[in-house]
Formats: sequence, structure tokens, C-alpha cells
Amino acid sequence: MANVSAAKVNDKNSKPIGSLVGFMYTLIIGFGLYFLLNSFENVGNWFPYNTVIEKIGEGSLFYKFIWFIMNFTEAQFYAGVLASISIILGGFVAWRLSLNKSRFAGFEICYGSATMWPWVLASQVISLGIAIFILNYTSYFTGGEYTWLPTFITVVGVPPSMMLLYGPSYSALFTSSILGGTLSFPIAFWMMTKVTPVFEVPGVVGNVLTMALTGIIIGQICKVLPWVKKVPVRAIDSKKVELSKEEQLKQMSKPSWLVRRVLADFSEAQFYGNEIAGLFVILGVCIEWLINSGHGANGAGVIPAIILSQFIGAGVGILLYFNKYLENGWYATYVPVVSVGPACVLMFGGTIPVAVIAGALGGIIGGPVAEYIASKLPDHIHGTVANVTSMAISTVAVSLVIKALPWF
Repeated sequence: MANVSAAKVNDKNSKPIGSLVGFMYTLIIGFGLYFLLNSFENVGNWFPYNTVIEKIGEGSLFYKFIWFIMNFTEAQFYAGVLASISIILGGFVAWRLSLNKSRFAGFEICYGSATMWPWVLASQVISLGIAIFILNYTSYFTGGEYTWLPTFITVVGVPPSMMLLYGPSYSALFTSSILGGTLSFPIAFWMMTKVTPVFEVPGVVGNVLTMALTGIIIGQICKVLPWVKKVPVRAIDSKKVELSKEEQLKQMSKPSWLVRRVLADFSEAQFYGNEIAGLFVILGVCIEWLINSGHGANGAGVIPAIILSQFIGAGVGILLYFNKYLENGWYATYVPVVSVGPACVLMFGGTIPVAVIAGALGGIIGGPVAEYIASKLPDHIHGTVANVTSMAISTVAVSLVIKALPWF
């Protein structure tokens, strides 16, 4: 069953799909985690979300640092201390395995540019540090008017994308980090307070549109700055043997490949794109849920449904657009993982029907919309602009569909 695609390799009119067995494994994992986590819901003392916000509002530097850490997995809607530490640790492990040419390295971190991972992480740390500790954007928590702020934008937005676009350069690192850390929050805050409420769309729409706008603006700025130049990325002398199309198809048609690719999509927002990092963050958020279910996802208590929607969204996309991976090596199947599924769960409730419908519809439309927009971008604008724009379009479309259905 897993190799049905391979049998069709010579049929020019057919497009191979991913392993159905691998897709079933993905569903089993997603539903398994949903029921397992719901059976162990626990209200504990592990940094309750409301306490974190309250302490930051009182001026606590320690809790500001906790918010800083939490922001590393805000894109996955986890916003957890342990989840964030886990994805960074997972990224480090994947990076070291890649440098050591280990057969356990999985998909090469940072899209075949493993040597760039420290630069990507540095851009995230610097830009987020500027937003939180230097410009003090978290001061909006003071007074209790706001219970959430989009400071995380820079972690999954311009700075890391510019590093991958321009290569290992201190000029690109500090320029993109300063610009990203300075501009991202004000635009996102304007979106949050003035745009999304008017149109009654999920808040994530404003966040991802901010990533698109800042990606274009800062991309244009970096293009004309004389000190920002592209630098070659040092490649790793990999031991991997170049495979023919037929051999590659056979390998990718295995159930394990589809499951690994789904796990990798859990770390795509941070530009890691590796299944080890993805597995680490999933384990981290699950353990965190068991410690205190009132910590992650802004204390909403819907982590199990969010995870289910993410497995379904990534699984559907990879199954359907497997041929895109075969042709191009990568496809934006992570779009619903960090937008459509979780956003609809927060909007309509943490139920199985919401998670399934939002995940499936997001998996169907997210990748193709991103592909179309990416084909229109100039070379100096990173492709992530297309992905986040797709997130906005897909989230609005799917949320309208769900809202129109009579049983929601």
C-alpha cells in the first residue's frame, strides 16, 4: 500500500501521492495524543498564563524573560516555556547530527543549510530581545487592558528569513534583527487593535499579514543597503548518495517518510524544518500540558485539539502534494499547522469536528495558495512572505466555511 506511488512512476498522466499507511499512522498519533492529553488535564503551578501576564504588568524582569522564552513557540499556538526550550534543544541536536553527517540527522535543518542554524537562532534571540527588553513592547501589559501581545512575530518572521536569504553575515544579522525587532510589533499591534476586530477575523490573520508586510518592507530596505550583501553558505560534505527519481520515489513512498515529514512541519515556522526539532517540541508541549494545562495556548485549555488539527493539516497536505516534494524537495504543507487549524480551534472550540475540518481544509488549500504567491515574488523577497500570506487567506476562507456550517 505504501508503494502504490512507485507503481505509477511511469504513468505520465498520474501524480503520485504519499503513503496512505503513513497518513493513517499520522491520524493515529494525532487522535492518540488528543485523547491521551484530554484524559490527563491538570491545573498546576507551572507558570499559569494569567500569572505570567500579571507579573509582567507589575514590572517583573524574571517573568518578562519567561515571556521571551514562551514566544519561541507562539507560532505553533503553544507559547510554552518547556515547548520553546524543547524546540531550541531539538534544533541544536539536529544541527549537530547534520554537521557530524549522522544517518539519524533526518531532513537537513534550515533547508539544506545546516551551518546556518546558529545564525538563524541568533537572529531570533537578538530581534526578540530588542522587542522585549530594549524597546519594552511588553509594557502594554501594564494596566491589564491587554492579555496578549504579538511580540513573537520577529522569531518566525523577517530576521531568520533574511539570514537564509543573505547567508552568514554579521551585517545581515544585525540589520535584519534591528529592523525586525523594531518594526514587527508596532505593525502587528495595529493589526490586532484596528484591523482584525473590524473584519472579525481570527487574530492570527493580523500576525501573518504583519510578517508579509515586514518581509516586503525590510526585504526592500536590505536590497538597497550597501553593507548587506549575499554571502555563500558553507555546505556540508554529506555522505548521502545521489538517488535516481525511481529510487527517490521508492524511499519517499515509505510510511516512515510521510510521518517524518509531518513531524518536520512542526518546526517549519522557526525555519528549522527538521523532524527531530518537531518531535522535541511535540514532546515538550505534551509534558507541559501534563504539568499545567493552564499554561500553553494562552491558558485556553485547547492544546489537545490544536495538536490534532496540526497532525491532520500536515498529513493531508503531504499526502495530496507528495509530488511537489518529489519534484522540488519541499512544499508549504506547514501552512495549516501554524495558522488555520489552531486558529479555528481557538475560534470555534477544542472539539474533534473543528480540528478535523479546519485541519483538512487547511491542508488542501494552504500549500497551493502559497505556491501561487511564491511564483510572483522577486528574488530579494524571501518565500516565507508567500507562505504567511497563504496563512492569512486560508484562515479567513476556512473560518468562513466553518462559520457557515449549521452545526457550529
